[in-house]
Order: sequence, then structure tokens, then C-alpha cells
Amino acid sequence: MQENEPQNLAFYWSTLFVRSLFSEGVRDVVISPGSRSTPLTLAFSAHPGINKTIAIDERSASFLALGQAKATGIPSVLVCTSGTALANYSPAVHEATNSGTPMIIASADRPPHLRGLGSSQTIDQVKIFGTQPVFFHEIGEPRPASDNQKRVEVAARQAVQSAIEFTGVSHINFSFDKPFEPEDDFLKLIEKENLNHSKRAQTDYSQDLDETTLGEKFWSQLISAEKPLIIVGPKSCRTELGFITPLARALSAPVIAEPGSNITNSKHIISGYSGFLKDPDFRDQLKPDLIIRAGSFPISKGVQELLSECNDIHQISFASIKVPNDGDTPPDRTIHLKSPLSIPDINGNVSPKWLKEWKKVSKKYSSFLVDNILPSTPLTDGFIFKEAGDLIPKKSFVMLSNSFPVRDLALFTDFSGQEIYVNRGAAGIDGIISTTAGLSSVLKKTGVLFIGDIAFLHDINALLLAKNIKDPLIIVVLNNGGGTIFRMLPVYKFKKKHNQLFETPQDVRIVSLCRGFNVGHTLVSKPEQFANAFESYVDKPGVHVIECITDADDSMIERHKLWNFSLSSQNED
Repeated sequence: MQENEPQNLAFYWSTLFVRSLFSEGVRDVVISPGSRSTPLTLAFSAHPGINKTIAIDERSASFLALGQAKATGIPSVLVCTSGTALANYSPAVHEATNSGTPMIIASADRPPHLRGLGSSQTIDQVKIFGTQPVFFHEIGEPRPASDNQKRVEVAARQAVQSAIEFTGVSHINFSFDKPFEPEDDFLKLIEKENLNHSKRAQTDYSQDLDETTLGEKFWSQLISAEKPLIIVGPKSCRTELGFITPLARALSAPVIAEPGSNITNSKHIISGYSGFLKDPDFRDQLKPDLIIRAGSFPISKGVQELLSECNDIHQISFASIKVPNDGDTPPDRTIHLKSPLSIPDINGNVSPKWLKEWKKVSKKYSSFLVDNILPSTPLTDGFIFKEAGDLIPKKSFVMLSNSFPVRDLALFTDFSGQEIYVNRGAAGIDGIISTTAGLSSVLKKTGVLFIGDIAFLHDINALLLAKNIKDPLIIVVLNNGGGTIFRMLPVYKFKKKHNQLFETPQDVRIVSLCRGFNVGHTLVSKPEQFANAFESYVDKPGVHVIECITDADDSMIERHKLWNFSLSSQNED
């Protein structure tokens, strides 16, 4: 048989793997070039049902796949050669594990008889990511026996099902010896067979969930609360949070929905919480008697402080299986939802004044924000966020870098109803542009990324992916001269050491970098320039960088103004 010829065996082995992945619903692969991974690369290339993206930088590739999986809920596959190529996936593996995002790694490796001999591009790849993956399998060397080939197909199914069910990373390590390339006529035969294979139906995981029901005692506890509060952090991949709005309606409860939670806009959503909850008097005034939590641990410092002060208040958390989200404030009860929550016909005992009280404070903060965030030169981060909040199309997506952007959006804008993504699993600044490129490739609509200058430079190789992005993608770079997030920490008092060792301003011309990558660039240094630049590119296909030169000192002054919005100052008015 042609497939069992030594020349074709590695390629056919990989073909079985790819076909099995496709049958399980996988549609995206990100390939980084390499010799050892040739059989996998050609096998994916030969299947028309798989969308292929080529990314030469493995770290960037892994975050691209992460973004794709965030958007689809189905694992994207990463293919790389042996050696340190695989090690470069590590940051994204940790982010995926901690954020509950499914991914599959198919790594090529030297066969066992060539390991441990000092061979080129050879490291110990067996369980290289330790306990992070939810599934690992050392697939062994290609063999013609049918039971061995069947194991490859089973491994693919296990990888997909484990990544989805346990919301994490599956890693399969392939041992390939030469020859890597199949015969020409066999490659063409497989391509022809794959045309029919690509028309087959995929597994539908949306039907694999059993409905979760809760007892009468649970619902009685909820409706007995007079001051319930719902707090929703960024959602994990495939997490069902559609029950939040109906639950808030049934309980007449205010909802704090952080960026990335993507909760439907309603009268229950509270804006401005990131500002007014910094004040202990407001936290005391708005103290609940029941807290219902969902999503990841909150980002906002004010919300975190509220939770820590409510350790005497009953807290219930709805969580995704295998994704811890308690932070340093564990709830009294955690409910693992395997299906959308069914809410019975209930009415809470909440006074109408409870929600109105939250809305009243929110409205006062909004007025305070308008009065204090004014156009100025030099520009501030806050002005850019406030201005952008009115310009971003509703049917677009937003990606927020970690550090200040993920916090500033909640502080300076009302983002209710906006589709927002964040990397809050490991919460690093690496791979932010690459993740956004992955989101764009799947969502296929206008996207806006807010990112600081340090995070932008950290993932600059991701601009190599710009040529693959067809829909409008605006990258708003808040160039405030370094990592100003450290100004929130006590180390800031050591000004000289802080500047040199922590803030680390870079003497880099971002416009020159963009030109080198053939990416459009616009410089904004005055308030009146931003709206014109944004509106010029929000409907234009492809990637465009808007670099906003903002002042770090003035930006911090604005943040402190909003953080100091207090009950006492409002009473004085």
C-alpha cells in the first residue's frame, strides 16, 4: 500500500491526525516553518477544510492561535519544529491554561534514538510544559500497523475533547525521522481524497451539556436578599454568562460587568464603578447583603476592595470547571455550571431604591468624569479613552492590553454593550497584538486594540501578521513613555531607580517600525487630531497604527482625580 511506503509514512500518519481533528470540529491551524515538522505542515496544507496561517515567530504564533480560540471556543492548532521553537509557546500556554482557552500543540521531535546525543535542535520536549496541559501524549514514531495508525486518530479526538471539556491546552509530541516529504503522486492523491473529507459534518459540542438545576433552598436564599450585587469578571472561553441579565432582572440587582465579561447591556449594568468604588464611604454606602460572582477574578481595585470588605457577606460564585477564579477572596460556595442556568419564576425582596442608589452614584460619577476629562495639550490617556468610547462602532470588537489599558477603559468610559476581549489568565503583556490578530482572523469585523508602548514593542513581530488581516484593525498605541503602571506602586518614590529599572522609557521611533512592516501609521499629539484619524481608518481594511503621544504625569493626575471621587466631596456640593 502506498501509505505504508517509508517515504510516505510520516505524511500519512500526519494526515490521519489532521482528518481526525477536522472531524472533531477544528478549523484553524497556525504553522511556524521548520524542517522536522514537514509531515505535519504538508498534511494540514493538503486539507482544504482547515484555515492555514503562517507565522515565523512561534511566540507570536501561539498568541494568534489563542485569539482564534477565544473567538470560536474551538481549539486552534499550533505546529512547530523541534527544539526551542516549542519552548516559545510557553507564555501562551500559561495564558490559555489560566484563562480557560482551548488550544492544541502538535510539535515535531527527533525520534528517541536521536535524543540525548547533542543533536541539533533537540531539547527534552516530553511534558515540556509540566502540569499546564490538560492532555499530553507522546505519539511515537510512525508505523504501518493499523492499530498504531488508529491511535493517532484517537489522540486527535482526545486532544480536542480534553481541550474543550477541561478548557485548556492539549500537547501531542510527534517523533519524525527522515524522510519527511512524501512522494509527489501520493501527496496529490491525499489532496484529492481530502476534498471529499472536507465536506463531512463536524462534532457539535454545543449539545454535549446537561442542564444544571438548583434546589428550592438555593433560590430561596437568593430572593431573600434585600441588597444583592452581581459581579462579573472577564469570561473564560465557552463560559455561558447569558443568565446574568435575567438573574439581575429577577433579583432587581445591580451588575458590575468588567471589560471582557461581554454582558448584554441593560438598566442593571453599573458604569463608573472603577472610580467611585475606590472611595471607602461609597463602598460602605453600597455594601450588599449577598454577592453573586461569575467570570474571572475582578480587575478593578475598587471591586477587589469591596470583596475583601464583604468577607462577612455570603458570596456565591458561578465558575467554569477547571478554571479557578477566586483570587484572594474565595466565595462561600462555588457552583460549576455545565449548561446554561435555568432561572425559575421568582421575585426578589429587593427595594426599588437599591438599584436606584447604585444608578444615582453612577450618574454623579459620569458627570464628574465629563467635568474633569477635558481636551488638553499635552494629551492624556484618559482623553483618548473618553474620545474613543464615542467613536468605536457597536458592531466591532475591542481588545485591551494589560497594565493600564484594561483598567482605564472602565475608569474613563461607559463600555456597556461592547464586545471586549482581554488576556487575564496569566495577565502578561506578551502576545497582545498577536492575540488581536487571531481574533480579527475569526471574527471578521472591525477591531480596535488599545495598547501601551512597552507592550506594543514587546510583540512587535506580530506586525508580520498584518498582511493576513483583511478587516479594519486599528491599533491605538498609548505612547506615554514607558511602563507607567509602576507609578501606582510604592517604588515610585525612588524616582531615579523607578525610571531606570521599572518605567524603562524606550527611545524608539514607532513610525519607522511600522514602515518597516508595511503597516500604516498616524501620529496624534493634539486633542483635535484623534477623532479625525480614528474615523479615517475605522472602515478601512487592514491594520493601521494610531500612535498617541500622551503625557504620563498629566495622565496620572487625571486618574487620581477620578480615584478621589468621594462621597464626602459630593455631600459638600
